[in-house]
Amino acid sequence: MNINMLLIAQLVLFAACIQSRAIDEVDNSIESTGAGGSGGGGGDDGVGQSPKQRSPFETDWIKFAKKPPTQLLQSLGQPVEIACEVMGSQVPTVQWVVGHLPLSEIDSVESNVISESSPSAIVRVRSVHVIDHMLSEARTYTCIGRTGGKTIYSSTIVYPQPDMKELVQVRDKPFPGPQKPRIVYNEKLHLDLVDSNIVLPCKVHARPRAEVFWMNGEGKLIEPNHRFKILPSGDLLLSNIKWEDMGAYRCIARNAMGKDSADTFVYPVLKEDK
Repeated sequence: MNINMLLIAQLVLFAACIQSRAIDEVDNSIESTGAGGSGGGGGDDGVGQSPKQRSPFETDWIKFAKKPPTQLLQSLGQPVEIACEVMGSQVPTVQWVVGHLPLSEIDSVESNVISESSPSAIVRVRSVHVIDHMLSEARTYTCIGRTGGKTIYSSTIVYPQPDMKELVQVRDKPFPGPQKPRIVYNEKLHLDLVDSNIVLPCKVHARPRAEVFWMNGEGKLIEPNHRFKILPSGDLLLSNIKWEDMGAYRCIARNAMGKDSADTFVYPVLKEDK
C-alpha cells in the first residue's frame, strides 16, 4: 500500500513539473511578444496588448523561439542546414523564401504550407531548410512565420567558398548519391484543449525516401487505432486528446543511409469551467 501511494505521489509530482514547465514557456513567449520588438529582419512580433490583460488563447500572437543565423559559410562539398523556430497561438506555419525579397513584399508571399485550423492551440514549430548543392554565389534565405493575421521573418545570407575552377561544373547542382534522412519540419511543443484533434507534422528530407514511424513516451511503437493514425505524409493524427495523452511523441525517419528523430511534447489543457 505504501509503495502504491509513493508511485501515485511521484506521478502527480511529475505531471505538476511538466505543467509548470510548459506554462512557463508559454508565459515567457507571450511576455516577449508584449515587448513589441521586430521579428529578426523585421515584421510584427507583438499583438498590441499587455500580456497581463489577456489569455494566450484569446488573440493571435507569434514570436521567434530561435532565429536563424544572420550568415553562414558553405564548406566545400557540404550541404547547409538553416534552422528556424517560431512559437505562437493557433498553429503557426513556417516557410522559406530563396533570394532577396523587399520587406514590403513579405506579407504578400503566398504560403506553401497547409495550416491546421485550431484556435485554441499554442504551438512551437521548428523548420530546417537544407541546401543540398554547392552555391555559385551568395544567396539570401528568409524564414517566414505566420499565424492568423501575424507575420514575422528573419533572413540568413549563405556565402559559398571561393571559386575553384575544377568545381565550376558542379555549382548549383544537387550533390549526387543517397542522403540520410533529416527531419526538416516538426513541432517541439503542442498545447491544446482536451478533446481537440491535433496533427503532429514530421516532414523529411532524404534520398531515397525514408520510412516514417512514431513512438510514444514509453518507447513503444504507435499502432494505428481509433484515436491515433499515421497519415500518408508521415504526420501523426491524435483524435480527441485526453489528459493521459500528455507526453513526448517521437517521430523517427529511416532509410538505408541512416536515421533521424524529433520529439514533440503534447500537453492537453483542461477546459475552464464556465
